[in-house]
Amino acid sequence: MKDLFLFVRPPRPLWPMNSPASAFWPPLAFASLAAMLREQVRDLGVEILDAPILEMGWRTLASELARRRPTYVGMGEEAVSCTEGLRLAALAKAVGARVIAGGCFFGHVAPEVLRTGLVDVVVHGEGERTIVELVEALRSGGSGSLRQVAGISFRNGDEIVQTALRPLIEDLDRLPMPAYDLLPVERYGRRSRNHPRFAAIELGRGCVSSCNYCVLWRQMGKMADGRLTPHLRVKSPERLREEVHRLVRQHGRGYLGWVDPTFNAHPDVPGQLAERLLRDGLRIGQSAWMRADALRRDAASGALAACVEAGLNEIYLGLERPDDASLARLGKRTTVADARAALEILREHFPQVLTIGSFIYGLPEDTPADIRAMHRLAFELQLDQFFFIPHTPLPGTPGWHSALWDATGRAFRDFNFLPTGRRHSELAALERALLWSVLFHWPAARWRVYGRRLFQGDARKRRVSWRLVARGAKLHAKCLWRRLWGEDDQSLMIFPSWYER
Repeated sequence: MKDLFLFVRPPRPLWPMNSPASAFWPPLAFASLAAMLREQVRDLGVEILDAPILEMGWRTLASELARRRPTYVGMGEEAVSCTEGLRLAALAKAVGARVIAGGCFFGHVAPEVLRTGLVDVVVHGEGERTIVELVEALRSGGSGSLRQVAGISFRNGDEIVQTALRPLIEDLDRLPMPAYDLLPVERYGRRSRNHPRFAAIELGRGCVSSCNYCVLWRQMGKMADGRLTPHLRVKSPERLREEVHRLVRQHGRGYLGWVDPTFNAHPDVPGQLAERLLRDGLRIGQSAWMRADALRRDAASGALAACVEAGLNEIYLGLERPDDASLARLGKRTTVADARAALEILREHFPQVLTIGSFIYGLPEDTPADIRAMHRLAFELQLDQFFFIPHTPLPGTPGWHSALWDATGRAFRDFNFLPTGRRHSELAALERALLWSVLFHWPAARWRVYGRRLFQGDARKRRVSWRLVARGAKLHAKCLWRRLWGEDDQSLMIFPSWYER
């Protein structure tokens, strides 16, 4: 009987702004890691268990682990799901599995999580090559073998050992195709009108910017002169074309969610891919995070028009702040003028594209006036939807310090990028200003935006806009309830009925 390497995404709550029909994206990292293991370690069984998309709760998951008896369990969680990750690790250890953790959260808290005794090895950064060497080292046994594997941390007695850094994979075309066949692909976006038959796909890895609040570029960054720097790598248009065709024709996917931190960081590849898809007669709905300044560049080159014609219909913009000085303090290289110009381009030339912007509040110098300025700017830009994110000290970013670690993981529930709604939190004054602005500040620009949402011609855009408005109103009502009644321990995340089943 083969040893089994089982990648597991455990049960988790839903982010309240997401539809239950498209809340859980396919775990693309697991599919990529699984493909490499399957290709390189032929005598190893490899499977993926995505509990949320199967609506599998904790009791069923425990039974499933006992039935499958994996030799290794791989997991990778965001900060907000730390408690679920640790709970999974305990179940895996109970059935005798070795637990391997990775991703942009566990990779930055390796010493802390290893000291819990629930995790055997933490993989840092890019994992495809590391995971193959790691399995071979675990099979041979002994800490001496593990010390030869670059890009990991493990515990040897009381010592936390971190091995040498692993070089990045420069040619992403050499990666095997993600093992989509190991996922229940038919379930993703099955009941969604706006993101039907959903798939996750990456154009590349890394970024060109080093925003100080972001952990994503650090996950795929490169060491240069002793410091971590952003490093962008992209797949070729032909490789990407093959991936899209495989998702559409082999797996029946109908919507692509690009997972890249900045889809249009590269000036050529997105447009070249779009041109190839159009020559193939393939148009498929797509969503992507984009840079405002690069969007202006792509509009001038024609790349943006090609992407939209090929199906790009949702653009997310990290606008973050209402002034250039605070943008610079965040490490942003875009300006408010870039945002205004980008939104004007989209509004005038691509009105069918849904535009969603994010703003960050909670910087040390922030005042209620800054919050009101952000709220005004969102309507001046005529965004279709926007959301406000509290500045969060994610592990790996300058705001993180070891005193924030919680071995139960429960403290990380607050790392959910949602307003706290708490009367006595550090952000209370700012969130009160935001709530009051939402409720009572109705300038002419706001009425124009709501009127356009109600009467705009594109049916999909109108439908998505109003659903997001409804979910936002529900979230603000919940925050107001917490503020009035002091229910500070109530989670704003949504726990589905199947969570414990």
